[in-house]
Amino acid sequence: MQDVNSKIEDLKSVAEKLAIEIEITNLNDQEFQIQSGYCKMNGKDLILLDKNLSLQEQSEVILQALKNFDLENIYVSSWIREFIELESSKNDPTK
Repeated sequence: MQDVNSKIEDLKSVAEKLAIEIEITNLNDQEFQIQSGYCKMNGKDLILLDKNLSLQEQSEVILQALKNFDLENIYVSSWIREFIELESSKNDPTK
C-alpha cells in the first residue's frame, strides 16, 4: 500500500499531464465561501485545495476532479485507474 505522500505525487503528475494547475491555499481566509475542487479560471483548468485539508482529503479532491477527464492516452498509476473505474461503475447502473 502506498503512503499518502506518494499518492499525492502520482495525482499531481497526472494533473500536470492534463495541464491542470493545482493550487494549495488557505480557503478559510477568503471573503466568500470557496470549497476545494476543480474549476476553470481564465480558460485554465485548476484544482483548488484547502491547505487545511489532510493529505488524504487533498488526494480525494484531486481524484474526484481527475475522473472527469479522459485518461485513456496518458500513463496513470494503476491505483488511480482502479479508483476511477470503481467510482464510475458505482455511478453507472449498466456496469
